[in-house]
Amino acid sequence: MLDKKVKKLWQGRFVSIRDYELQKGIDRGGLVIKHNNQTMILGQKELLDIKSNIPSNSPSIKSKTGGQNYRLVDIPWRPVETNQNQKELFNE
Repeated sequence: MLDKKVKKLWQGRFVSIRDYELQKGIDRGGLVIKHNNQTMILGQKELLDIKSNIPSNSPSIKSKTGGQNYRLVDIPWRPVETNQNQKELFNE
């Protein structure tokens, strides 16, 4: 899985990532997006669905550092309620 940290949300409800980061997430089996001590996990199938819905006429942005051009992909922010990496204790 690919880890991605995001500093701010667009319109307070969308995470914007670059199209090549979306592709890296697909290649690595998923994407973990972190924002403000919250985490959203997207599986490979979800990422493929998002990629198929990107309009082909969306504008390409030129990198300021001379890197590759990219398109922004906006994903609705849905953080998980509990940390998936922690085990829960059960009282028996």
